[in-house]
Amino acid sequence: MNLMRDCRGCFDGCDFVLQLEEAREIRLLQLTDMQFIDSTQRRTPERLSMREVEEWLPEKFDLQCADQIRALVERVKPDLIFITGDLIYGSFDDKGTTLHRFCELMDSFAIPWAPVFGNHDNESFRGVAWQCRRLEESEYCLFRRGRVSGNGNYSVGVAVGDRLLRVLHMTDSNGCKHSVDPEVIREKGIYPDQIARIEEISERIARVQGEPIPAFMAFHFPTSEFERAEIEKGYSRETEFYAIGRDVCAKDGDFGSKKQKLAPIETDESFLHFLKECRVEAVFVGHHHLINTCIVYQGIRWVFGTKTGCYDFHDPEMLGGTLIRLQGKCFEVEHVRV
Repeated sequence: MNLMRDCRGCFDGCDFVLQLEEAREIRLLQLTDMQFIDSTQRRTPERLSMREVEEWLPEKFDLQCADQIRALVERVKPDLIFITGDLIYGSFDDKGTTLHRFCELMDSFAIPWAPVFGNHDNESFRGVAWQCRRLEESEYCLFRRGRVSGNGNYSVGVAVGDRLLRVLHMTDSNGCKHSVDPEVIREKGIYPDQIARIEEISERIARVQGEPIPAFMAFHFPTSEFERAEIEKGYSRETEFYAIGRDVCAKDGDFGSKKQKLAPIETDESFLHFLKECRVEAVFVGHHHLINTCIVYQGIRWVFGTKTGCYDFHDPEMLGGTLIRLQGKCFEVEHVRV
Protein backbone atom coordinates (compact mmCIF):
# COMPACT_ATOMS: atom_id res chain seq x y z
CA MET A 1 0.00 0.00 0.00
CA ASN A 2 1.23 3.46 -0.93
CA LEU A 3 0.47 6.41 1.37
CA MET A 4 0.12 9.70 -0.48
CA ARG A 5 0.37 12.96 1.48
CA ASP A 6 0.37 15.29 -1.53
CA CYS A 7 -2.82 14.49 -3.41
CA ARG A 8 -3.23 16.20 -6.76
CA GLY A 9 -4.42 15.17 -10.18
CA CYS A 10 -6.91 12.30 -9.98
CA PHE A 11 -7.01 12.51 -6.17
CA ASP A 12 -7.60 16.26 -5.97
CA GLY A 13 -9.79 17.03 -2.96
CA CYS A 14 -8.29 14.42 -0.63
CA ASP A 15 -5.72 15.37 2.02
CA PHE A 16 -4.31 11.84 2.12
CA VAL A 17 -4.79 8.72 0.00
CA LEU A 18 -4.11 5.06 0.77
CA GLN A 19 -3.43 3.57 -2.65
CA LEU A 20 -3.54 -0.18 -3.36
CA GLU A 21 -2.09 -1.73 -6.48
CA GLU A 22 -4.91 -4.27 -6.84
CA ALA A 23 -8.37 -4.85 -5.39
CA ARG A 24 -8.68 -6.71 -2.09
CA GLU A 25 -10.53 -6.44 1.20
CA ILE A 26 -9.50 -3.29 3.05
CA ARG A 27 -9.74 -3.20 6.84
CA LEU A 28 -10.39 -0.06 8.82
CA LEU A 29 -10.24 -0.13 12.63
CA GLN A 30 -12.11 2.45 14.67
CA LEU A 31 -10.84 3.20 18.18
CA THR A 32 -12.59 5.65 20.46
CA ASP A 33 -12.52 7.19 23.94
CA MET A 34 -9.27 5.72 25.20
CA GLN A 35 -8.96 8.78 27.51
CA PHE A 36 -5.44 8.00 28.70
CA ILE A 37 -5.05 9.41 32.23
CA ASP A 38 -1.85 10.10 34.16
CA SER A 39 -3.02 10.34 37.75
CA THR A 40 0.24 12.00 38.83
CA GLN A 41 -0.81 15.04 36.76
CA ARG A 42 -4.18 15.60 38.49
CA ARG A 43 -4.65 19.28 39.23
CA THR A 44 -6.19 18.88 42.69
CA PRO A 45 -5.78 16.05 45.23
CA GLU A 46 -9.52 15.35 45.38
CA ARG A 47 -9.85 15.01 41.60
CA LEU A 48 -9.49 11.21 41.80
CA SER A 49 -10.20 8.57 44.41
CA MET A 50 -7.25 6.70 45.92
CA ARG A 51 -8.21 3.65 43.85
CA GLU A 52 -8.17 5.72 40.65
CA VAL A 53 -4.83 7.30 41.57
CA GLU A 54 -3.32 3.83 41.91
CA GLU A 55 -4.94 2.31 38.81
CA TRP A 56 -4.09 5.23 36.52
CA LEU A 57 -0.42 5.70 37.34
CA PRO A 58 1.67 6.20 34.17
CA GLU A 59 3.42 2.85 34.64
CA LYS A 60 0.03 1.15 34.18
CA PHE A 61 -0.46 2.68 30.73
CA ASP A 62 -0.06 -0.73 29.07
CA LEU A 63 -2.36 -2.61 31.43
CA GLN A 64 -5.18 -0.06 31.28
CA CYS A 65 -5.29 0.46 27.51
CA ALA A 66 -2.15 0.08 25.37
CA ASP A 67 -2.18 -3.73 25.54
CA GLN A 68 -5.82 -3.72 24.36
CA ILE A 69 -4.88 -1.62 21.35
CA ARG A 70 -1.96 -3.92 20.56
CA ALA A 71 -4.26 -6.96 20.77
CA LEU A 72 -6.82 -5.33 18.47
CA VAL A 73 -4.19 -4.41 15.88
CA GLU A 74 -2.74 -7.92 15.97
CA ARG A 75 -6.15 -9.52 15.59
CA VAL A 76 -7.63 -7.19 12.96
CA LYS A 77 -4.46 -6.31 11.00
CA PRO A 78 -5.96 -3.03 9.75
CA ASP A 79 -4.82 -1.00 6.77
CA LEU A 80 -5.94 2.20 8.51
CA ILE A 81 -6.82 3.07 12.10
CA PHE A 82 -9.13 6.02 12.72
CA ILE A 83 -9.92 7.45 16.15
CA THR A 84 -13.14 9.29 17.00
CA GLY A 85 -11.95 11.47 19.84
CA ASP A 86 -10.83 11.52 23.46
CA LEU A 87 -7.42 10.03 22.78
CA ILE A 88 -6.37 11.40 26.15
CA TYR A 89 -7.99 13.10 29.11
CA GLY A 90 -6.35 16.49 28.65
CA SER A 91 -6.82 17.77 32.20
CA PHE A 92 -4.48 14.94 33.26
CA ASP A 93 -1.85 15.81 30.63
CA ASP A 94 -0.74 19.37 31.29
CA LYS A 95 2.85 18.33 30.55
CA GLY A 96 1.91 16.77 27.20
CA THR A 97 3.67 13.52 28.08
CA THR A 98 0.57 11.35 27.72
CA LEU A 99 -0.21 12.53 24.19
CA HIS A 100 3.46 12.09 23.29
CA ARG A 101 3.41 8.54 24.61
CA PHE A 102 0.15 7.78 22.81
CA CYS A 103 1.63 8.97 19.51
CA GLU A 104 4.65 6.75 20.04
CA LEU A 105 2.35 3.78 20.67
CA MET A 106 0.35 4.36 17.50
CA ASP A 107 3.46 4.93 15.36
CA SER A 108 4.93 1.66 16.65
CA PHE A 109 2.42 -0.27 14.49
CA ALA A 110 3.73 1.34 11.28
CA ILE A 111 0.08 1.68 10.16
CA PRO A 112 -1.50 4.99 9.07
CA TRP A 113 -3.73 6.38 11.83
CA ALA A 114 -6.18 9.26 11.60
CA PRO A 115 -7.51 10.96 14.77
CA VAL A 116 -9.97 13.73 15.58
CA PHE A 117 -10.34 15.45 18.93
CA GLY A 118 -13.10 14.75 21.44
CA ASN A 119 -14.34 17.05 24.19
CA HIS A 120 -11.58 16.08 26.66
CA ASP A 121 -8.43 16.15 24.51
CA ASN A 122 -7.97 19.92 24.41
CA GLU A 123 -8.22 20.47 28.17
CA SER A 124 -4.42 20.23 28.51
CA PHE A 125 -2.48 23.36 29.46
CA ARG A 126 -0.15 22.61 26.51
CA GLY A 127 -2.83 24.05 24.22
CA VAL A 128 -4.37 22.87 20.97
CA ALA A 129 -1.63 24.36 18.74
CA TRP A 130 1.00 22.19 20.44
CA GLN A 131 -1.28 19.14 20.28
CA CYS A 132 -1.89 19.61 16.56
CA ARG A 133 1.84 19.96 15.87
CA ARG A 134 2.58 16.82 17.88
CA LEU A 135 0.07 14.81 15.85
CA GLU A 136 1.28 16.23 12.54
CA GLU A 137 4.88 15.35 13.45
CA SER A 138 4.03 11.68 14.11
CA GLU A 139 5.45 9.49 11.39
CA TYR A 140 2.28 7.53 10.57
CA CYS A 141 -0.36 10.04 11.71
CA LEU A 142 -2.59 11.50 8.96
CA PHE A 143 -3.87 14.40 11.04
CA ARG A 144 -4.29 17.83 9.45
CA ARG A 145 -5.55 20.82 11.44
CA GLY A 146 -7.61 22.33 8.61
CA ARG A 147 -8.83 25.89 8.05
CA VAL A 148 -12.44 25.69 9.21
CA SER A 149 -14.11 25.50 12.64
CA GLY A 150 -12.46 23.11 15.03
CA ASN A 151 -9.01 21.57 14.86
CA GLY A 152 -8.79 18.44 12.74
CA ASN A 153 -10.87 18.55 9.55
CA TYR A 154 -9.41 16.49 6.71
CA SER A 155 -10.28 13.70 4.27
CA VAL A 156 -8.61 10.36 3.61
CA GLY A 157 -9.19 8.54 0.34
CA VAL A 158 -8.87 4.79 -0.24
CA ALA A 159 -8.00 3.87 -3.82
CA VAL A 160 -7.10 0.99 -6.09
CA GLY A 161 -4.80 2.37 -8.72
CA ASP A 162 -6.19 5.75 -9.76
CA ARG A 163 -9.79 4.95 -8.73
CA LEU A 164 -11.10 6.04 -5.36
CA LEU A 165 -13.27 3.46 -3.58
CA ARG A 166 -14.16 5.54 -0.54
CA VAL A 167 -13.43 8.83 1.18
CA LEU A 168 -13.31 9.14 4.97
CA HIS A 169 -14.15 12.64 6.22
CA MET A 170 -12.53 13.17 9.63
CA THR A 171 -14.35 16.06 11.33
CA ASP A 172 -13.99 17.95 14.61
CA SER A 173 -17.36 18.05 16.41
CA ASN A 174 -15.99 20.68 18.84
CA GLY A 175 -17.57 20.87 22.34
CA CYS A 176 -14.54 21.36 24.59
CA LYS A 177 -15.69 23.66 27.43
CA HIS A 178 -13.04 23.09 30.10
CA SER A 179 -9.94 24.57 28.53
CA VAL A 180 -7.67 27.57 29.01
CA ASP A 181 -7.32 27.77 25.22
CA PRO A 182 -9.92 30.12 23.63
CA GLU A 183 -9.46 28.37 20.27
CA VAL A 184 -11.39 25.31 21.46
CA ILE A 185 -14.03 26.69 23.84
CA ARG A 186 -17.19 26.41 21.76
CA GLU A 187 -20.47 24.50 21.70
CA LYS A 188 -20.46 20.98 20.30
CA GLY A 189 -21.60 20.76 16.71
CA ILE A 190 -20.66 20.43 13.06
CA TYR A 191 -20.44 24.07 11.93
CA PRO A 192 -21.62 25.49 8.57
CA ASP A 193 -18.09 26.09 7.28
CA GLN A 194 -17.18 22.47 8.04
CA ILE A 195 -20.20 21.26 6.06
CA ALA A 196 -19.35 23.62 3.21
CA ARG A 197 -15.81 22.24 3.13
CA ILE A 198 -17.01 18.64 2.71
CA GLU A 199 -19.55 19.69 0.08
CA GLU A 200 -16.84 21.49 -1.88
CA ILE A 201 -14.29 18.68 -1.80
CA SER A 202 -16.97 16.08 -2.59
CA GLU A 203 -17.74 18.03 -5.76
CA ARG A 204 -14.04 18.27 -6.63
CA ILE A 205 -13.50 14.56 -6.09
CA ALA A 206 -16.55 13.67 -8.20
CA ARG A 207 -15.34 15.98 -10.96
CA VAL A 208 -11.83 14.53 -11.23
CA GLN A 209 -13.00 10.93 -10.73
CA GLY A 210 -15.86 11.31 -13.21
CA GLU A 211 -18.48 10.13 -10.69
CA PRO A 212 -19.54 10.69 -7.05
CA ILE A 213 -17.49 8.61 -4.59
CA PRO A 214 -19.13 6.93 -1.56
CA ALA A 215 -17.95 8.29 1.78
CA PHE A 216 -17.78 7.69 5.50
CA MET A 217 -17.80 10.45 8.11
CA ALA A 218 -16.18 10.22 11.56
CA PHE A 219 -16.40 12.60 14.52
CA HIS A 220 -16.81 12.47 18.31
CA PHE A 221 -20.33 13.50 19.37
CA PRO A 222 -23.42 11.76 17.95
CA THR A 223 -26.04 13.85 16.14
CA SER A 224 -29.83 13.78 16.46
CA GLU A 225 -29.99 11.19 13.68
CA PHE A 226 -28.65 8.56 16.08
CA GLU A 227 -31.66 9.18 18.32
CA ARG A 228 -34.08 9.30 15.40
CA ALA A 229 -32.69 6.00 14.15
CA GLU A 230 -33.50 4.08 17.35
CA ILE A 231 -36.93 5.72 17.57
CA GLU A 232 -37.84 4.85 13.98
CA LYS A 233 -36.76 1.23 14.50
CA GLY A 234 -38.86 1.06 17.68
CA TYR A 235 -35.93 0.06 19.88
CA SER A 236 -36.23 2.89 22.40
CA ARG A 237 -40.03 2.61 22.51
CA GLU A 238 -39.82 -0.88 23.99
CA THR A 239 -37.19 -0.09 26.62
CA GLU A 240 -34.86 2.82 27.35
CA PHE A 241 -31.78 0.58 27.51
CA TYR A 242 -31.44 -2.52 25.38
CA ALA A 243 -29.30 -5.02 23.50
CA ILE A 244 -30.44 -5.41 19.90
CA GLY A 245 -31.26 -9.02 19.18
CA ARG A 246 -31.81 -9.79 22.87
CA ASP A 247 -34.10 -7.16 24.41
CA VAL A 248 -35.44 -5.85 21.10
CA CYS A 249 -35.82 -7.59 17.75
CA ALA A 250 -33.01 -6.74 15.32
CA LYS A 251 -33.97 -5.11 12.01
CA ASP A 252 -31.91 -4.53 8.86
CA GLY A 253 -28.82 -6.16 10.35
CA ASP A 254 -28.71 -3.73 13.29
CA PHE A 255 -26.72 -4.73 16.37
CA GLY A 256 -25.15 -3.46 19.58
CA SER A 257 -26.20 -2.30 23.05
CA LYS A 258 -27.40 0.90 24.67
CA LYS A 259 -26.76 1.32 28.41
CA GLN A 260 -26.85 5.11 28.87
CA LYS A 261 -28.88 8.09 27.74
CA LEU A 262 -28.07 9.84 24.48
CA ALA A 263 -26.88 13.46 24.49
CA PRO A 264 -26.68 14.35 20.79
CA ILE A 265 -25.77 17.40 18.76
CA GLU A 266 -29.10 18.89 17.70
CA THR A 267 -29.45 18.68 13.92
CA ASP A 268 -32.35 19.11 11.52
CA GLU A 269 -33.25 17.64 8.14
CA SER A 270 -30.64 19.76 6.38
CA PHE A 271 -27.84 17.72 7.96
CA LEU A 272 -29.28 14.45 6.67
CA HIS A 273 -29.73 16.06 3.24
CA PHE A 274 -26.06 17.15 3.31
CA LEU A 275 -24.91 13.61 4.10
CA LYS A 276 -26.93 12.12 1.27
CA GLU A 277 -25.76 14.75 -1.22
CA CYS A 278 -22.15 13.91 -0.29
CA ARG A 279 -22.79 10.15 -0.63
CA VAL A 280 -22.07 9.42 3.05
CA GLU A 281 -23.03 5.78 3.72
CA ALA A 282 -21.92 5.46 7.36
CA VAL A 283 -21.28 7.83 10.27
CA PHE A 284 -18.91 6.73 13.05
CA VAL A 285 -18.86 8.43 16.48
CA GLY A 286 -17.81 7.83 20.08
CA HIS A 287 -18.36 9.82 23.30
CA HIS A 288 -20.94 7.48 24.87
CA HIS A 289 -18.91 4.78 26.60
CA LEU A 290 -21.93 2.55 27.20
CA ILE A 291 -23.47 2.63 23.71
CA ASN A 292 -22.16 0.67 20.73
CA THR A 293 -25.23 0.36 18.54
CA CYS A 294 -25.07 0.16 14.75
CA ILE A 295 -28.43 1.09 13.21
CA VAL A 296 -29.49 1.64 9.59
CA TYR A 297 -31.63 4.78 9.15
CA GLN A 298 -32.42 6.66 5.95
CA GLY A 299 -30.02 4.40 4.05
CA ILE A 300 -27.06 5.33 6.30
CA ARG A 301 -25.39 3.26 9.04
CA TRP A 302 -25.15 5.18 12.32
CA VAL A 303 -22.34 3.57 14.30
CA PHE A 304 -21.26 4.10 17.89
CA GLY A 305 -17.73 2.74 18.13
CA THR A 306 -16.94 0.40 21.00
CA LYS A 307 -14.93 2.14 23.74
CA THR A 308 -11.26 1.18 23.83
CA GLY A 309 -9.45 0.68 27.16
CA CYS A 310 -10.29 0.84 30.85
CA TYR A 311 -9.79 4.52 31.63
CA ASP A 312 -12.79 6.42 32.99
CA PHE A 313 -16.22 4.75 33.34
CA HIS A 314 -16.87 1.65 31.23
CA ASP A 315 -18.56 -1.73 31.04
CA PRO A 316 -16.00 -4.59 30.89
CA GLU A 317 -18.34 -6.36 28.43
CA MET A 318 -18.27 -3.38 26.04
CA LEU A 319 -14.56 -2.79 25.41
CA GLY A 320 -12.62 -3.21 22.18
CA GLY A 321 -12.81 -1.62 18.75
CA THR A 322 -14.93 -1.50 15.60
CA LEU A 323 -13.89 -3.17 12.34
CA ILE A 324 -15.03 -2.00 8.92
CA ARG A 325 -14.41 -4.43 6.06
CA LEU A 326 -14.41 -2.61 2.74
CA GLN A 327 -14.62 -4.67 -0.46
CA GLY A 328 -15.23 -2.64 -3.59
CA LYS A 329 -18.40 -0.61 -3.07
CA CYS A 330 -19.64 -2.86 -0.24
CA PHE A 331 -18.76 -2.70 3.44
CA GLU A 332 -19.53 -4.51 6.68
CA VAL A 333 -19.25 -3.30 10.28
CA GLU A 334 -18.59 -5.39 13.39
CA HIS A 335 -17.46 -4.77 16.94
CA VAL A 336 -14.35 -6.59 18.08
CA ARG A 337 -13.99 -7.35 21.79
CA VAL A 338 -10.69 -7.87 23.58
